[in-house]
Amino acid sequence: MNVPRILGLSTALVAGCLQAQTVDVQAELASQKARIAELEKKVAPQAAAGPIVFPEALTPYILIDLTLVGKSNATADGRTKVDMGEPFFSGNRWGLKGLVKTNVDGLAVIYKLESEYFLYDGEQGKTNALFNRDAWVGISGKSFGKITIGRQNTLARDFAVIYCDPFNHAEVNYDEGGWTNNSNFKSLVYYAGAVSLGPVTGGPAQTRMDKGIVWKKMSDEGLCFGAAYNLNYEANTSVKNSTGSVALGWNARVWHVSGFYTQANNNNFTQKSMSLGGNVYVTPKLKINAGYFHYTAEQGLNHSDRTDNAYTLSGSYSLNPKWTLFAGVQTIKVDHAGMATATGAIPNAFANGANAAFYTTGSKDSYYAAVRRHLSRKIEAYVVYDYMKLHDAYKLSTSIAKDSQAEYGVGLRISAL
Repeated sequence: MNVPRILGLSTALVAGCLQAQTVDVQAELASQKARIAELEKKVAPQAAAGPIVFPEALTPYILIDLTLVGKSNATADGRTKVDMGEPFFSGNRWGLKGLVKTNVDGLAVIYKLESEYFLYDGEQGKTNALFNRDAWVGISGKSFGKITIGRQNTLARDFAVIYCDPFNHAEVNYDEGGWTNNSNFKSLVYYAGAVSLGPVTGGPAQTRMDKGIVWKKMSDEGLCFGAAYNLNYEANTSVKNSTGSVALGWNARVWHVSGFYTQANNNNFTQKSMSLGGNVYVTPKLKINAGYFHYTAEQGLNHSDRTDNAYTLSGSYSLNPKWTLFAGVQTIKVDHAGMATATGAIPNAFANGANAAFYTTGSKDSYYAAVRRHLSRKIEAYVVYDYMKLHDAYKLSTSIAKDSQAEYGVGLRISAL
């Protein structure tokens, strides 16, 4: 027997078996790695998806704004009070909006449901009114623009927003415009208001319309059109306590202008408001805004019409992507305004001052400034200040006799609109 040969053959056989097993193991490992990689591809997009993406038909949104404000002459004895109330810039809100495409080419159905709330106690903006800010449905298309029906901003408010204060967008567009209206320079927004008397709204002077029908059209050339009318709560007429409005605008490359005319029937007394204004980018960082408002109201009993004239001038300057500065001034002059009492507060525009027992004249000047620190695209901290001076018989409150007030505050704003 040739032992060396047998040992050599055995060794070769064992080595061959081991090599075959090694090849099988490597092939299995490669197969398992391929399967794992395929599974990782399927799982990875879910793990790194980030925020939930909603379809166009349902878009939830929210705005959270908190301001701590100190006010001088805030009490009957003239003391300063620090408090947390409505935010300085605009009301806290949440809502749902959407766009649903139809089988008609270029036609979509749109809607918006928006609710206001108070951050300091969590209550609704208006009792027993869930969607007190917006509750409308409409249609949109490139050829005819946008038609919305329901509770919504007045048309005048949306067109004049480009020059009413420095905190808004520059161009006239399809959006509903939010004015800075929770401070001492808020009164201008009422000149862009409407009459809306009824059991749901509970008040005559509104900056939104119940039962509103609004049309807007923005052309590719920059020309902007608008018209609006609100139906009323009257049982026997569509005219009493209703408001009609038309508006025009023009968007150019570095400047934008707009104006409106509004006429309302307030318990069968005619009230009119008109305005013209705009803004210009003096430099890419500096924007200047200016506007004029004129308002008249019939007052009955052979009394002269109430006549108001108001002016605004403001500007914003972007130091860099993190810091923006704002400043402005507003002046309101009121002649022969009807009031319920001799020492009462002057009613806002579109309130009912007809057949009043007392009439007065006065003016109000407001100066304001703010600094915003942009912490991200949707979060900013801010510091604000304004000073108000009243002249003649102009009063804002019967409980505070002082003719001036300063407001100063700090705040944080989170916007996911």
